[in-house]
Amino acid sequence: MENTTNERPSGLSRSALRKWGLLFLALGIIGHSIIQKEFLGIGQVSGQQLLDLMQSSDDAMIYATLALILQALECCAAPIFAFLLVDGFQRTGSFKGYVLRVAGVAILSEIPYNLAMSGKVLDTATRSPVWGLVLGLVLLYLFRYYSEKSMQNRLIKAVVILAALLWASMLNVEYGACMVILVCVLWAFRRNPLYQNIAGATAAVVCTLITPFFLAAPMGFLVTHFHNGEKGHEQRLVNYLSYPVLLLAVGLVAKFAI
Repeated sequence: MENTTNERPSGLSRSALRKWGLLFLALGIIGHSIIQKEFLGIGQVSGQQLLDLMQSSDDAMIYATLALILQALECCAAPIFAFLLVDGFQRTGSFKGYVLRVAGVAILSEIPYNLAMSGKVLDTATRSPVWGLVLGLVLLYLFRYYSEKSMQNRLIKAVVILAALLWASMLNVEYGACMVILVCVLWAFRRNPLYQNIAGATAAVVCTLITPFFLAAPMGFLVTHFHNGEKGHEQRLVNYLSYPVLLLAVGLVAKFAI
C-alpha cells in the first residue's frame, strides 16, 4: 500500500493565503501609485480636467478602467489579512509580541505608504491599512479578556467596537473601519469555518456603504475558504517586511522611473 503520510494536505496554508493577500495588495498599489497618480494625474488635476481627459483620450479611459479594477482587487486582501489576524491571534503564545510586530510593520510602512500613494515622505491624508490590523488586535484582546457572557461585558464590547471605528476614522486609516468590522465578524464565527466565510462575505458587502470598492472584497473569502489549517513554510522576517518593501519599491519606481 502506498504511504501517504508525507503527502501535503490539499488547500491553502497560512503562507499561501498571505501570498494571495500580497498579490492583491501589489495590484492595488500599482493601481494607486502608477496608474492613478502617474498616468492619470489624480491628485494633481481637478475632477473636471480628469473627466475631459477621459472623454478626449481612449488611453485615459482604459487607464481609468484599469485603475478601478485594481483598486477593487486590492480590497480582496482585506478579508485575507483579517482572517490571518484572527487565526494568528488564536495561535500566538505571546499577544504582546504579536501586537508589537504588527505595530512595527505599521510604523515601518508609513513613509513607504506615503511615497506610493502621494509621492510625499510625510502625508497625513491617509494612513497605512496595517493600522487597521493593530486596532483589530486590540479588539481581539479585549474580546477575549471580556469573554464571559454577561450584559456588562456585551456593553463593554459594543463600546470598544465603536471606539475602534472612531479611531480608524480619526486616523484616516485606509479601509480601517472595514477591517474592524471584518475582524469582529470573523471572531464571532471563528468556531465554524463555513459560517465564518459566509458571515465575512456578508460583512464585506455591508462595507460597501463605507467604500464601494469593497463590492469585490467577498472574493477574498473564496481564498480563505480553502485554508487547510496548516502553517506552511513561513519566514517571520519576510512575512513582516514584505508589505513595506513592496510599498517602497513601487513608490520609488513611480517617483524616479516613470
